[in-house]
Amino acid sequence: MKRTSKPPTGLLPRVLTGVGAASLAIMMLWTIADVGLRAVAHRALDGTVAIVETLLVLVAFFALADCMARDEMIRVDILDNNVGRRTLAGLKFLGDIATLAFLGLLVFTLATPLADAWRFGDVKPDVPVPIWTLLAAIELSLVAAALVVAVRVLRTLRDRFTGPRTAAPEDRGSTS
Repeated sequence: MKRTSKPPTGLLPRVLTGVGAASLAIMMLWTIADVGLRAVAHRALDGTVAIVETLLVLVAFFALADCMARDEMIRVDILDNNVGRRTLAGLKFLGDIATLAFLGLLVFTLATPLADAWRFGDVKPDVPVPIWTLLAAIELSLVAAALVVAVRVLRTLRDRFTGPRTAAPEDRGSTS
């Protein structure tokens, strides 16, 4: 079975996705417990909204790098059937360059708020979660996504100039 080049997933995007999935599970269980306590004991859990919005940051951003590595972003494929294969590949490459530039801009502009939150010790009002930890989580996920896109851009350039790499044929147990 021939295999095309595998997506540039590594350990970091997989770990981030796992943390995001665990955050989603915790967020759901916390919400269920809050609703259950409200219904049964007429008492809510303190800080539910703050905890859910904190975990939502992890859910939303930590899967970004893995999603980009698998090329599973949402997009509208208007031109796929209207342009040639080489033109489409060029447009996808330009899209990756634009994505990399945008992620770089986000990483760069988030550095100042992150430093300010660290310096001033900002904390969420309802739960003792430092704001800088949330911004650092976002920064980490953006850097991981930018690295994934950069690897894809470099692989595209390599394949353009040296030809695509294919997997070595498997040894079928021949005895010679």
